[in-house]
Amino acid sequence: MREKAPRASAIPRAPVSTEDVERRVMRAMKTLRALPDKEARFHRVQSQWPSHVQEAMDAYGSVEAVIPRFNPTPFDVTDCLHALTWVRHLEKNDWKILWWRSFELSFGTIAMYIGRSDETARRRYRDIMIDVWTAANGLAT
Repeated sequence: MREKAPRASAIPRAPVSTEDVERRVMRAMKTLRALPDKEARFHRVQSQWPSHVQEAMDAYGSVEAVIPRFNPTPFDVTDCLHALTWVRHLEKNDWKILWWRSFELSFGTIAMYIGRSDETARRRYRDIMIDVWTAANGLAT
């Protein structure tokens, strides 16, 4: 007779470190931005005007090099939803701080957005990461 596999809740999990939580949440947010959204085409407004003629400086590549786009690995796609479940309880303002940080914005720039000092933005980010770490390890009450 075959033995049943233990349920996922019965399997003991190893605790996740704070660095691992931060890395996985940031990669999950980058993966979220990189994945295609087929329904977004219905929200796009397209103009009926003809396209304008570009200036010579714009048309012939005088712009600086573009940063390469983030290409998620198969593990990133698999881990994305799992890592995002750790942040689903956050308030909107806390989510925004994490979202801005996933674009690798400095704490000074984030501080300008929230209207506080860069030390306050850094402290709030650290507190949010501790909250996310608590949720990732199942220590939330």
